[in-house]
Amino acid sequence: MKNLYSTQFNISHIEPATHIYGPGRRFAVWLQGCSLACKGCWNKEMWSFKANELLDRKTLLAQILAEQDIEGVTLLGGEPLEQAENTVWLIQEIKRLTSLTVMLYTGYTKPEIEQKQLWSAVEANVDLLVSGRYQEQDRNTNNQWYGSENQELIYPKKSKIEQRSKRLNEVEIIIEETGEVRVLGYPS
Repeated sequence: MKNLYSTQFNISHIEPATHIYGPGRRFAVWLQGCSLACKGCWNKEMWSFKANELLDRKTLLAQILAEQDIEGVTLLGGEPLEQAENTVWLIQEIKRLTSLTVMLYTGYTKPEIEQKQLWSAVEANVDLLVSGRYQEQDRNTNNQWYGSENQELIYPKKSKIEQRSKRLNEVEIIIEETGEVRVLGYPS
């Protein structure tokens, strides 16, 4: 799938240090744009493909590499595989240059990822794949790292993530120096 933004990512949000989107302290990137439009999605503001914050993929990689004391990187959205060319480039570079683990959230199922001819790159470079569309009727906020029961957690053979998902609802509250409060996680 050709990237709409050349070598730039369309970013919705970056959280350089979070503890709830995968095991350990992680650099999380929410990508802007999703055509799947799952009913009940709580990231509807990330559906639009209109340019939000365009960031060159090398700049994003440099930000990740500069972050201290992280265990891994998590890509979410929106839909990361709708920026597939840059997403694949980024996960390959992270694996080539670091020992960080990679976690990828996608609404696509494994057969759909295979059909898009992305499975070999995902399998080789991702340590944990959260796969499948969010289904409002299967919502369960007591699952760590995923929101609906139909979603599958896939640990490829080469995965360096040993921790498995638990029955746990995590929420992270961040209070900025400015007094701004942000809440991350799966709302109850």
